[in-house]
Amino acid sequence: MKKLVACFCVVSIMFTACQEGEFLEAKDVEAATSLEDQIIRVNLSSNVRNQTARSGNNNDDPAREFMSAINTALSGQGILLEKIEFLGMGEEGRTLTFFSDRGNKQLTSDFVPNDFRNVGGTAVPYWIDDMELGTSSGMTEQETFDAIVDCMAIWDAETCSQGLDIPFLGTSGMDVGLIQLFMGYGGFDGIIPGTILHGGILPPSFFEDINGLGGGSGTIGATFTFIWLNFEDGQPSDIDGNGKDDVAFREIYINDNFNFQDAPNHELFEGVVDFETIVLHEVGHGLSQGHFGMAFPDNGHFNIHFAPAALMNAVYSVPRREVTQTDQAGHCSIWADWPNN
Repeated sequence: MKKLVACFCVVSIMFTACQEGEFLEAKDVEAATSLEDQIIRVNLSSNVRNQTARSGNNNDDPAREFMSAINTALSGQGILLEKIEFLGMGEEGRTLTFFSDRGNKQLTSDFVPNDFRNVGGTAVPYWIDDMELGTSSGMTEQETFDAIVDCMAIWDAETCSQGLDIPFLGTSGMDVGLIQLFMGYGGFDGIIPGTILHGGILPPSFFEDINGLGGGSGTIGATFTFIWLNFEDGQPSDIDGNGKDDVAFREIYINDNFNFQDAPNHELFEGVVDFETIVLHEVGHGLSQGHFGMAFPDNGHFNIHFAPAALMNAVYSVPRREVTQTDQAGHCSIWADWPNN
């Protein structure tokens, strides 16, 4: 049985960005006493859910088809799936961005401090779906739970972002996750705006359905970024005027296809993947970092080299349980001035 951590980050009153129509309804969480009290419901249009996402009409890029399908299903709700970051083995690592109608500009997005639509205030809380934590490779629910908490603490301890707090809201007590629900893998039609959800360790077919042929065997993890839309025109919201779209929430999922272990010192050829490294990478995305660095093969050998070698490389290579200089530079550029940026 996993340990439970009490919910302690309940702040202010949360409102959505709209006042009428079909957008998400406002909810007062000031007096919330449990994690469930902070969840607001999302109406995923049932006529496009699941079937459209798996229709296979766009064979060139199933992931882009999936993004279009879920955003169609979210029409009128005031949120948009803006970006998916896939961490992979070999060539499966990539970033996919949804292009809006405003000139096909690639979107960038961040949380907004004291965003009245979110629960965090100046914090970015996280919560954990405790229904899907064990791995088929033998890691227990307690071990993966502890790894997630450790990874959040590692990022929270970065000295350049002292104004940022990353508190733990608690465990869900039920199967949650909007992406899961849409794809027919359980989940729940509820979100907590302004948070990062660790949605669980899901079967390879989930990643195959989203990322296409090879996704189930080559995609290790994925982070999904949802942004707020303006009520007036349905375009991405930027209430603080910083040129970046406003993050509504993020969801992280891990692929159960791999031999995950608590293995900080293993070599890649051993066929082991260090679970904590994967989570630490995905949390980097949860905190608005993207992929960077080039990967190229060593001629005549099976080794892959990276320039620079970093936690936030798009492809997994070796265990990395620290936020090293390159990764730290990216993190600090985003969070050093928080919450005054």
